[in-house]
Amino acid sequence: MSCACGLDLDYEDTGPEGLARGERLLLWGVRTWAALRLQGQPADTTIRAAFTRAASPRTASLFLQTMMLVEGELVRPLQIQCPHCAGYAIDEQRLVTACGLAAAAPGLASRLLSCLVARPDVAAVLARALNHALALDGAPLPVRMGEPAEDARPMQTATLH
Repeated sequence: MSCACGLDLDYEDTGPEGLARGERLLLWGVRTWAALRLQGQPADTTIRAAFTRAASPRTASLFLQTMMLVEGELVRPLQIQCPHCAGYAIDEQRLVTACGLAAAAPGLASRLLSCLVARPDVAAVLARALNHALALDGAPLPVRMGEPAEDARPMQTATLH
């Protein structure tokens, strides 16, 4: 299924193999947010509908709040792959992994976000709330303690400023 802008609304096949359902949903959301924003389109309607359908209105709102904070607090351009790519860019890994770590290791989640946003502690608090909402919706995020793989360079990227 796709939206009026041509983006795929199915998150199930997003990213590399081995990702949990919640990780795929987050990765799809990050990529779709970036793609829509780069097209000069608002992302909230498309993302809210997809997250509400896949999770809940609460999770949709928390994801949107998290992405608005990330976009507003960026300290450098964010490297994001197109929504259909199977790979995993390092900035995408940082965002998704930080959400998974936020409840168990908030300091580590904050450190992962520190190279992306001006206030990583604030972003980590939202990531923790998003993590909790996903768990309540049956899409818990795994706690992945390893650092993002530096060799996971994107083939195609978009830069969100």
